[in-house]
Amino acid sequence: MTSTPAGSDAVGTAGGHGPSVSQRAALFAGVIATALVAVVVVAHVVHGGTKATPPAAASTMNAKPTSSMTGNASSTSMPSSTSAMSTGGMMTIKQTALPAMQTSGAMPVAMAMVPLGQSTWEGMKIEARTSAPATFELFNGTQQLVRPTAKTSFHLMVLLSDAASGVAIPYSSVWATVTKGSKVVYDERLWPMISRYMGPHYGNNVSLPTAGVYHLSLLVSPPAAARHLEYKNMWLAPHKVSLTFRWVPKV
Repeated sequence: MTSTPAGSDAVGTAGGHGPSVSQRAALFAGVIATALVAVVVVAHVVHGGTKATPPAAASTMNAKPTSSMTGNASSTSMPSSTSAMSTGGMMTIKQTALPAMQTSGAMPVAMAMVPLGQSTWEGMKIEARTSAPATFELFNGTQQLVRPTAKTSFHLMVLLSDAASGVAIPYSSVWATVTKGSKVVYDERLWPMISRYMGPHYGNNVSLPTAGVYHLSLLVSPPAAARHLEYKNMWLAPHKVSLTFRWVPKV
């Protein structure tokens, strides 16, 4: 039978009954050190997370907007909504009655245009108009003059504007599809255009094969631009409008 003197530091080391005073002191110091390290790590994480937010926001703001209308968008883009254009009945476009477009670079004058129809999409007014075939210039780093041919029927123009203020809405894109029965006869992009007497709009020359009744479908994409807050939750997906018209070419 072995005994240990009372108060000896050997308690717990030889008999295994518990930690000695020196061991308890070392353990307590270790706990304090661990707690200090944890506080430093947490402070570092919080500080680092706060600083990481602005770069992420900046990268979002600097990202280039992309358009959903690329290539043959009329067959690949799925509009979120559709509506029919108000025409007051089927419009008839007579080639002989179309106002001529100016073909020189002289100062243009305001001219009458034949309306096809109009619609409203979440406060955006969409208007379709026609005129005689137009000569215009494309500019995308280089210049290209576009002239109508003998087969060109008319010039199609689409105007987008704020229905309340009348201010033009740019930075969108418009795709036009014309069908006769089940056959697609025209499927083209309408170019973003500017004009002294019309302002920003979208247009292109259209060729139709014969006289008859046609169906026009316009796919309007959301404006790819930064917006003030009044437009925050508007025009967030493509929208399709349609109308029917009768084409009467020259005899």
